[in-house]
Amino acid sequence: MEMTLSGNNSYWNWACCLKTITGKTVSRQAIFSRMNTAWVDTVKALVREAITEQAGKQVKHKLFKKFKNVWIQDSTCLHLPQILFEKFRGKMMEGEKKSIAKLNIIVNAVSGYCPFMEWESFTTSEFILSKHVLNIAKAGELVIRDLGYFSLPSFKIMNEAGIHFLTRLRYGVCLYDTQSGNPIDLLTIVKGKPYIDKQILCGRDEQLKVRFVAIQLSPEQKAERIRKAKKHHRKTTNHGKQYYASLGYLYFISSVDKKTWNYKELCEAYRIRWNVEILFKSWKSGLKITDMIPDARTNTDRIESILYLMLLYVAWFQIIIYQPMRKILEKKEKYLSLIKCAKWIKVHPLNWIKDKITPAVKKDIEYYCCYDTRPGRTNTALRLANFLTSLT
Repeated sequence: MEMTLSGNNSYWNWACCLKTITGKTVSRQAIFSRMNTAWVDTVKALVREAITEQAGKQVKHKLFKKFKNVWIQDSTCLHLPQILFEKFRGKMMEGEKKSIAKLNIIVNAVSGYCPFMEWESFTTSEFILSKHVLNIAKAGELVIRDLGYFSLPSFKIMNEAGIHFLTRLRYGVCLYDTQSGNPIDLLTIVKGKPYIDKQILCGRDEQLKVRFVAIQLSPEQKAERIRKAKKHHRKTTNHGKQYYASLGYLYFISSVDKKTWNYKELCEAYRIRWNVEILFKSWKSGLKITDMIPDARTNTDRIESILYLMLLYVAWFQIIIYQPMRKILEKKEKYLSLIKCAKWIKVHPLNWIKDKITPAVKKDIEYYCCYDTRPGRTNTALRLANFLTSLT
């Protein structure tokens, strides 16, 4: 990781770095010969162990006592060198073919067990990706998904198999009244209401009966979501006034009934995705992993191993440093910035692994990695805490 962060990512550099760490001589030819599928599988297994350690933290088991297992299905995308387009197909952007890989993960939210983790092309359909969990989840279990896996046909299969699901609602999906069958206008039914919790039919063809929950956000949260949507706007997205108006609410659909969860508990249950999401966020935004991938490498095993090793590095950091420090600092009413922490480990790539959480490391992280306190502005961690408080 140290040589990757410094930009020296050749087999020769790998060999020199290993000699420094282990004290044993290693040749670059030996590393080259081991850069194969078996090596990738080994690194992947280590990442699974780290995710198992991370994903099961802070889960309120009482919230999920009705379900035999709770599966989180999540993903993150990375832009790769164009030379990898044939294996990791992306999309045309500004007239150029882009190589984009999507890391798909399925994790047991209670135990942390990670039975599935694979890289797929960005162009792989949502229905194909969503089917992976159907080989794992059983009747009486719960699947929680992000929007990258939104697939009504897949939800219909789950419903018929007795598998419960919870997901955010994708904007633009057709909604219908359960009694009259008439179309429902999203903005009309939520206007002026703090929340909505009702049964609807979802999908023009599927007509899937689901529980629909909408929770109003604060004006500040709505403004922040609009700002981000406009920042990432592309000519192909064509966001209109209705879309921006819809950002004032969080929308969910689920097969879990009101007897199991009220609308606040449903929202809280969805939050457990954050344990995986936080790993992806630090990996991409803090370390800027895409900047570390060599442009001229054609060995896909080598590229995949680099991606997994970086994910493993961040996962270790969160277990050894981030989680313990976050709890310590929250007692002082200070909040750790995950992005700043990821940037910090770029500057101190190996010291924290050797020294772990020494007084010197604690002092540095508290000074350099907490959110700034600014009059009239609320940091991300405090905004999240305030939103959760509003639901209790």
